[in-house]
Amino acid sequence: MCHFCQSNLVAFLFFSLFLTTTNLCSQVDSINILQPVAVSAVSSDERSPFANTNLSQDDLNSMDTGQDLPFLLRLTPSIVVTSDAGNGIGYTGIRLRGSDASRINVTINGVPLNDAESQGVFWVNLPDLGASVSGLQIQRGVGTSTNGPGAFGGSIAINTLGKTVQPGGQVVLGGGSFNSFRRSVSWNTGIVGKGWNVEGRMSQIGSDGYVDRASSDLNSIYTSIAKRWGSGRFSITSLRGSERTYQSWFGIPQFVTNENVTDADIDDWVMNSSEYGYGFDIERLDDLKERGRQHNYYNYKDEVDNYAQNHLQLHFEQDLGMASMAVSLFSTLGAGYYEQFRSNDAFSVYGLEAPMYSDSISPEATNVIRRRWLDNTLAGGLVNFDLPLGEVDVQFGGAYSNYSGDHFGELIWMEHAADVLPGTRYYDNVGDKQDGSAYVRGSYDLMDEKVRLQAELQTRYVTYSTSGVDADLREISIADTLLFFNPKFGFDVLLSESSRAFASVAIANREPARSDYLDSPNSGSVNPEHLKDFELGYKYVASKWSFEMGLYHMSYKDQLIATGALNDVGSPVRVNVPKSFRQGIELQAGVELMPKIRCNVNVTLSENKIDLFEETLYDYDENYDYTNVVNHENSDIAFSPSVTGSGVISAEVWSNNNSTIGCDFVTKFVGEQFLDNTSNIDRSLPSYFVNDLSVQWSTTRTNNDKICLSIVAKNIFDKMYSANGWTYSYLFGGFDSMQTENYVFPQAGRNGFVNLVYSF
Repeated sequence: MCHFCQSNLVAFLFFSLFLTTTNLCSQVDSINILQPVAVSAVSSDERSPFANTNLSQDDLNSMDTGQDLPFLLRLTPSIVVTSDAGNGIGYTGIRLRGSDASRINVTINGVPLNDAESQGVFWVNLPDLGASVSGLQIQRGVGTSTNGPGAFGGSIAINTLGKTVQPGGQVVLGGGSFNSFRRSVSWNTGIVGKGWNVEGRMSQIGSDGYVDRASSDLNSIYTSIAKRWGSGRFSITSLRGSERTYQSWFGIPQFVTNENVTDADIDDWVMNSSEYGYGFDIERLDDLKERGRQHNYYNYKDEVDNYAQNHLQLHFEQDLGMASMAVSLFSTLGAGYYEQFRSNDAFSVYGLEAPMYSDSISPEATNVIRRRWLDNTLAGGLVNFDLPLGEVDVQFGGAYSNYSGDHFGELIWMEHAADVLPGTRYYDNVGDKQDGSAYVRGSYDLMDEKVRLQAELQTRYVTYSTSGVDADLREISIADTLLFFNPKFGFDVLLSESSRAFASVAIANREPARSDYLDSPNSGSVNPEHLKDFELGYKYVASKWSFEMGLYHMSYKDQLIATGALNDVGSPVRVNVPKSFRQGIELQAGVELMPKIRCNVNVTLSENKIDLFEETLYDYDENYDYTNVVNHENSDIAFSPSVTGSGVISAEVWSNNNSTIGCDFVTKFVGEQFLDNTSNIDRSLPSYFVNDLSVQWSTTRTNNDKICLSIVAKNIFDKMYSANGWTYSYLFGGFDSMQTENYVFPQAGRNGFVNLVYSF
C-alpha cells in the first residue's frame, strides 16, 4: 500500500472507535411490507458472495438532518462525500472505493436512477429521499446483476416499498446554521378496506449554504397506493422532486484556504488569473478577499439550476405456485435549466453576426443571459421470476428502457442585437438511448447448507445516438451499439455458527458517457470500460462483538481518465488507459462495551494505480498550440484516498419507562486525495478529520405518540477542509514556467442543526 500516513491513521484509530448509531427515535411496528422482488433482484442476500452493507429505515432516520442521501451514507465503508454548498444540502457528490457517481449504479425499487447519458446521479432532484426509504443496500465492487449503467465502484439499491403499514403519521421540523430548515409531514393509512394502503410524504428543505449565495430551495412529494391479497400485491408509486439551487460549481482558489493568506497574496495571484480578469474584475476580487473560504465565483442574482423530476412506478407481484413473478413499469420525466450571465461574449458564440449601427461603432461582443435546458424522458419495464428447482434456486429476468434527452440553449437577454427575441434557441440536439438486459442467477447449497455456490450470467445491449447542434455550435452525429456479457461466480461457506467466509469473481462493462463521445475527436477513439473484480471476505459475529474483513482487487481495462488533453474546442478529454487497478482491505469491528454503550469502526486501506498514461500539457507561448507529453508510470488514480475510515460511539445516557436520552460521537477520516492522475503533491487535497456530536431525547406518551428531539453539532473541532476540487496545469515557454491552478470546494466549519419529530 502507498501513502498510508501512519500518524494520521494512528490518530484516527485512537479518536474514532466504532460505527453504528443507536436510533432512539424509531417506531416499533408489528406489520411490515416484505422487500419487493424488484429490489431483491438487484440486491445481495446474507449468503451472497459480495461485499455489502445494509441500512434500515431506523439507521437512516437516526442520521437524517435534511441533508442529501450521500451524507446519510458517509459513515459506511469506503465512502467519501462532498457538497458544493459546503453543508450537505443542494448539490452533493459521493465516491465509493474512489469511483464517482457515474460508476455507482443506483436503483429505486429496482428502477435505474442514474442519468442514461451522463450516468451520474443528481441527488438534489430528490430532496429528503431518506425519509421515504424503508431499506437500502450498498454493494461494494461489481456485486449482483443490476439494471441501468454498469456498477464499477459499487451499487446502491434503494427500497421505498417496504415501509410499515401501521396507521399513523409524522411531522418533522428542523432548523440550523446557514438558515437551513426542514419541514416534512408523512402519513400511512395502514391496511384499510380489502387490503388497500396509502402512504405519502411532503417535504420542503432550504438553506443559504456555507458558501456565499449557494442557496437551495428544495421540495418533494412521495405517494404510494398499494393493494394486497393472499398471493400477491400491486402498487403505484410517485416521487416528485423540484430544486432551485444557486450555482457554486466553480470552487475557490486553493491557496485562499491557507490560514495566513493575505490580501496582498491574493492580489499577486490574481494578476496571473484570467478567471479574475488578471486583476481587473474588481467585484469578484473584493468578494474573494472579504469572504475567503466562503467566496462564490458566481455573482449574477439568477445564476441558478432549476429542475424538476417525476418518477412514476407500477409494481405487480404474484405467487404462481412453484414460482413467483414480478413485473414493473416505470417512467421518469425531467425538465429544467441552468441560467447564466455571460460578460462580453462574442456574437459568433451564438451563431450570430454583430449588429451594424449607423451612428456608433458596432460591437463585436455583448453581455448575455442564457439558459441551457435538458428535457428528458426515461420509460421502461422490468420482469423477474424466482423458480426453486429442488436444491437449486433460480432467478431470472430482464429489463428494457428507452431514453430521450433534448438538450437546447435559449437566449433570454442580450445587451445588443435587439432583434433577437427572448427564448431564441442557439443550439439544439437530442440524445437517444435504448438499454436492454437479461440475467439468470442460480444458487446451490451443499454439505448440509454449509456451502452455497452462486453463479450469474447477464447480457446487456446498449444503443446510443445523438445528433444536432451542440452548445459549442458543432454539428454532431454520433451512433454506437454495444453488447456486454457480465458473468459472476462465487461461493459462501459457513465455518461455524458465528463465522462465514466468501469469495467471488465478477466482470462488468460500462459504456462511455455522453461527454466522452462528444469530447473525443471522433466516436471511434473511445472504448467501453472493462472490469474484473475479485472479492474475498470473512465475518465473525459473537454475542457482544463482531468483526468483518474484506479483500478486493479491481482490475480495469480501458478505464477512462482525464489526461489534461483538450479537444479542438477546448473541452477536457478523457482517454482510455490500457491498465489500472484498485485493491485494498476493508475492516469493520464492533463491540458492546457496556449494556448501554456500543462502539464500532470501519477502515479501508487501498492502493489505486494507473500502470502508464501520457499527461498532456499545453504551452501557451507565442505559438500557442505547442503540446508536451509527460509519461507517468504507476501513478495514483485521482480522488482515491488510500486511507478512509469512520466511527461512532453511541451511549444511552439516561432512561425511564417512557423517556430516553442518548448521545453519539461521530468521526470521519479521509486521507490525502490527488486532484489529477499524476501523483503530484502540488495537485492534491490534504487529509482531514471531521467529528460530530449529537444528543437525542425521546419520550412516548400514554397514547403511544412519540416526540423526539435531536441536537447535532457538526464539525465540532471546526476543521477547515475541502473534500473535492479540480486542477489545470499549463506552460508559458517550457517546463520551467509551468503554472498550476487548483480550485477546491471548502466544507463548513462548526455548525449545528436541531430536529423535532412528532410521531402519532
